[in-house]
Amino acid sequence: MARIDELTFGSIVVEGKKYRRDILIFADGTVKKRKGSLLMFSSHEIKRQELEELSQGQPETIIIGTGTDSAAHIAPEAENWAKANNMNLLVQASHDAVAKLNELAEQKKVAALIHITC
Repeated sequence: MARIDELTFGSIVVEGKKYRRDILIFADGTVKKRKGSLLMFSSHEIKRQELEELSQGQPETIIIGTGTDSAAHIAPEAENWAKANNMNLLVQASHDAVAKLNELAEQKKVAALIHITC
């Protein structure tokens, strides 16, 4: 599983590689830049399609980092989909989400979406 080395407003370092966009981390450790707007700014709404994509590796938990000031949120349709599919979601401010991901990844199969700005 990928380990997050550092998170600051506007950037995240995973296994020594710096990203200036929100990222998705899959249960197999693969890291992918989140689709969205230009530069580092992505949507503040976590969509159903993103949760579906993260669930493909059958993680035990999907961690959502909602930003440094928790400005992002899960869209109602995404939350309903997660509940209907018995997905274990853990939604927290990104700094807390990073710490939890690093902790859980040692014992469980986890996936994550980390919002790196507000």
